[in-house]
Amino acid sequence: MRSGTVSVKEYRQQIEAQLQTRRVSAAAEATAAPVDSDPLAIWNQALEHVVDSTLDPAGRRGALQILQAASFLAPQFASLHAEYLDTLRRLATDADSELRRMALDVLSNQKDDFARQKLTKGLSSPEDALVAPAVALGFLARDDHGSAHDIARDLLKQSTDQHVREQAVRVLGAAPAAKSLLDAVMKDKTEFRQVRRASAVALRALDPQMFAKCAQDILEDESDFEDIKATVAGALQRANVTPATPPSAPTKRPAKKGASRRRR
Repeated sequence: MRSGTVSVKEYRQQIEAQLQTRRVSAAAEATAAPVDSDPLAIWNQALEHVVDSTLDPAGRRGALQILQAASFLAPQFASLHAEYLDTLRRLATDADSELRRMALDVLSNQKDDFARQKLTKGLSSPEDALVAPAVALGFLARDDHGSAHDIARDLLKQSTDQHVREQAVRVLGAAPAAKSLLDAVMKDKTEFRQVRRASAVALRALDPQMFAKCAQDILEDESDFEDIKATVAGALQRANVTPATPPSAPTKRPAKKGASRRRR
C-alpha cells in the first residue's frame, strides 16, 4: 500500500483487486469475468491486514474502518465477531498510536474488561499508558463499573493538566456523590476557566438547584471573573432561573495572592 492517507473506499478497492488477482491465478483464466464483491473475503483480508505491522499504518487504519463498519451487519458478520474483538485487543497495544486509540474506542463501547484494565493501569502508571490521560478517562466514563469516578477524583487532586482536569469533571458529572466537589471546582478562582465551565455543566446536570445556588454565589462575588459570571448567568437563564444579582460591568481588581496557580 502507498504511504499517506488511504480512504476506506481505496482500501476496499485494493482488497477486491487482490482477491480478483488470486481467483484469476487459481483458475488460470486469462479472460476471467469480473468477480462479485465477497464481503466475507474482504473482511477476512482486512483482519489479516490490520495486524500486519509491515504494512503502511494508513492502510491498516483503513482495514480497521472496514471492520468497524462491518461489525454493524450483525447477521453477516457474526461468524467473525469473536476474532474481530481479539484483533482489537491486539491492536490496543500496537505501536501505532492511532490504531491503539481506534481499538480502545471500540472496546470501550463494548465495555470490554481487557480495555478497562489497560486504561486504568495507564492512568495509575503513566509509563504503561496506551492513550493520553484525558482520552483514557473519556473511554472509561462509558463504562458503568464506576472505576472512572475514583480515578477522576484522584486526577483532580494530582494533575495540573487542563485537559485532564476538564475531562475529570465531565466524568464526575455522572457521579451523584461528586456534587460537593463539582461545586467547589466551579467556585475555585485559581482553577482553569474551562475546567470551571465544565464543572458548571456537570453540576447543572446532576443537581440543578445546587448549581443555581453556586451560580448565585459566583454572581455575588465581586472578586470573581466577569467571563465566568456571564457564563453562569447565561446557564441560569437557559434553566429559566433569573439571577438575583446580574453580572456587573468588567472592573479591574488586584491580583489575589496565590491565585495564579492554575488560572488561564
